[in-house]
Amino acid sequence: MIQRSALALYFALFFVGFFIMFPLLVAFGSEGLTSSLAVLKTPPVINILKFTIFQAVISTLMAFAVGIPAAYYYSRHQDILSNLLHYTTYIPFFLPGISMVVGFLVLLGRYGVLNNLLAFMGVERQQFLYNFGAILLGHIFYNSPITVRIVGSALKNIPLEIVEAGKVDGGSKLDLFFFVELPLIIPAILSSLILTFSYCFTSFAVVLMLGGSQYATLEVAIYMYLKLLARPEIALGLALVQFLFIFSFGLLGTIIERKEQLPIGNRIIYRKSWLSMVALAYLFFEWLPVFSGMFGSIYDFKRASFLFDKFKILLSLKPIGVLGVSIVSTIFRSLALSLSAAFLTTILSFLIVWSARSSRFENVSIRLTSLISISITPAILALGYSIAYRSFPPQLGMILLYTVVSFPVVINLLHGETASFDFAIIEAAKIDGAKPLQILWHLVIPLLRSTIVTVFAITFAISMGEFSGSLILGGDRAPTITVAIYRMLSSRHVPEARLLSSLLVVIVLMVIFIVNRLSLGSFRKEE
Repeated sequence: MIQRSALALYFALFFVGFFIMFPLLVAFGSEGLTSSLAVLKTPPVINILKFTIFQAVISTLMAFAVGIPAAYYYSRHQDILSNLLHYTTYIPFFLPGISMVVGFLVLLGRYGVLNNLLAFMGVERQQFLYNFGAILLGHIFYNSPITVRIVGSALKNIPLEIVEAGKVDGGSKLDLFFFVELPLIIPAILSSLILTFSYCFTSFAVVLMLGGSQYATLEVAIYMYLKLLARPEIALGLALVQFLFIFSFGLLGTIIERKEQLPIGNRIIYRKSWLSMVALAYLFFEWLPVFSGMFGSIYDFKRASFLFDKFKILLSLKPIGVLGVSIVSTIFRSLALSLSAAFLTTILSFLIVWSARSSRFENVSIRLTSLISISITPAILALGYSIAYRSFPPQLGMILLYTVVSFPVVINLLHGETASFDFAIIEAAKIDGAKPLQILWHLVIPLLRSTIVTVFAITFAISMGEFSGSLILGGDRAPTITVAIYRMLSSRHVPEARLLSSLLVVIVLMVIFIVNRLSLGSFRKEE
């Protein structure tokens, strides 16, 4: 009989081997690692690497600088603004990247909201997009909520008693922050910086669509060399460099996470603060592109008319030229692939986490799968699948890819929840004669239902918004919603792209809402 701890290791090794390592090893072996590395010495590739690092460093520092005041307000207040900041932290996880880009196009485009306002005031229209500043702006918008969530949560956990002790010793508010609070949140600051840098380093949609063709990060270059220039050996060399960078930063983040726990105490809460205006400005900055994108999907600022007639195109079963299939079919394809990935990810991550609990392989199983899967970007993985699993239908490769992309988030969430699980209940059930499957089905799953549902919803949302891997794998054969939006924007079907982008956001939010309501309804029924 296989021991539970060994079972966890087998599940982890299967996931890492079949989903990640095997396709990458086959891909690198087929093209020759030596020839792939040789192209890395060429000036164009070196320039791409330099720009990728440069934009990631600048974007990370600016995202941190913008997010830190909001993080402080979020941690020290308990009011409407802090609640809205809490919901803002979900933007990087639930708002599809391409929908965010569409929001910026509506807000800052040539005939967008801001330029229309300037024209109304008699000022000449400006070009805000397709430059380096637009890339930075997109990265700040998408990644500063990470600082709010990670650093803000760390500040929340500092007990009031520690700060009060500093006050007794005569410390001012500024002294207490720099000499008491700041040292305690340094691990959280480093974690947020590393995570933000990783996201900016692997940026795809923002660079491709807000920066323009003159800019290319490693992730964009991998797609261009593989699909547009037919140079897979260069794409593989770039993929290897990107993997080593992200793996190094992931390993550093894992080491930093091993920090001492603070004692449990009362939370520090302030009633009034001048930072409320800063927090309000931050909320305005974060939500304006979202609402602009939603409103721009039904109203054309250039023609000053509503776009309700475009609904006919989205609901038509006739193929459209730029895709070769109907929009309806891409919607159903995205739903089917995302739901399949959500089922697969939920089951696989639960099997690994539950089998590994309190075992000698727990740390290895969780850390190994999390670290390796976060080190693999969608473009690299899609590159491996397109070579190693070329006989597979693209839909299967996309389901596997969505599973890997969402795995680091969901497995850490599940692991955190099972760590606080009351295992005395299971021991009591065993004494009463319950078998392992009965305990799992009638006890464990109902108690962890809300976490399992959250894992399912997060995977679904990430899968629906995934873009670069879907573009490489699906492309012409199985386009998804995100690919359809990109193709329509590129072919100047802008109103249809806006409408489809908003529809994508609505679908994601509706499914998450329905899944959560069904879960709560079932839970209350059992109560």
